[in-house]
Amino acid sequence: MRLFIAVPLPRDVQRAVFTVEEGLRVSSTAGRFVPAGNHHITLRFLGESNALADIAAAMHEAVKDARPFVLRLGQLGSFTHGGARTSYLSVGGDLDELNRIHETLEAALFENGFAGGKVRFSPHITLARAVEHGDLGRINVPNAGFTVRSIVLYESTNERGRMVYTPIHTETF
Repeated sequence: MRLFIAVPLPRDVQRAVFTVEEGLRVSSTAGRFVPAGNHHITLRFLGESNALADIAAAMHEAVKDARPFVLRLGQLGSFTHGGARTSYLSVGGDLDELNRIHETLEAALFENGFAGGKVRFSPHITLARAVEHGDLGRINVPNAGFTVRSIVLYESTNERGRMVYTPIHTETF
């Protein structure tokens, strides 16, 4: 199973993010855009694993002292990795709590046999990969906030060329 752990976005925020993505799509000449409903904030990509009990235990440990907190959509940005540009929305709000959950999750995953995460955690919502666009300043980002109350383990599958993310386990706080 190809797995990742993420903060899910409520439906209204999903719609707001997709509206921004549509603006990006119009301003772009190429790219692989995230399908509506697949937007999230990745905490940890796990890759291929069947160790569901160990992952669930790590998730439980990560949120056992967590409290609900508020995040907000931030600014449009992009970075280049391996020669391809990825466009994203940054995330603002109570990043201290989000970072604490991430750090605790990383430690708990390590204790459950998973190698440490290889990339620095930079919370964002991916909009498109291998994207080519000009100035992002003309795309309006709604002032949308939401309360985070859970983290979710997703299975990622490719169904007829479209990525489908299926929730496998949820830890609520």
